[in-house]
Amino acid sequence: MAQLAKLVEALKECNGPFPYRDVKRILEGLGCEERQTGGGSRRRFLHVASKRMILLHEPHPGNEIKPYVVREIRETLIEMGLI
Repeated sequence: MAQLAKLVEALKECNGPFPYRDVKRILEGLGCEERQTGGGSRRRFLHVASKRMILLHEPHPGNEIKPYVVREIRETLIEMGLI
C-alpha cells in the first residue's frame, strides 16, 4: 500500500509526462480493471465499485503519458473521490 500511496502522491504533484505503467498500477490499485478494446493502443479501465470508465491511449513508441492526459486522469480520480 505504501508504494501505491507514493505513486498517487507523484500523480497529484505531476505537471509533466508520467509513465504509463505507473498510471496503470494506480488505476488497478484503486479498484479499476483493464477492459479489452478492439485492439490498438486504446485502453479502458472500469472502476468496479462505481461502474465508471476511464479511457486513455497507451503511449507509443515511448511510455510516457502526455501532461494534459495526466491532468484529466487526476481530475477524474479526484471527482470520483479516489484520491
